Amino acid sequence: AIYHVIRDEIKAYRVCQVCGYVTGKKIRDKCPICGAPKEKFKTIEG
Repeated sequence: AIYHVIRDEIKAYRVCQVCGYVTGKKIRDKCPICGAPKEKFKTIEG
């Protein structure tokens, strides 16, 4: 999952603090994997 973040040179990504799902996209309502609300995502800028 982290490979696509590095490969695409995404400036910021979001990590679900419940299941570890990683995305470079904006989270709408909930985690697509575990269903955690968007408030459970932490934005990492790099």
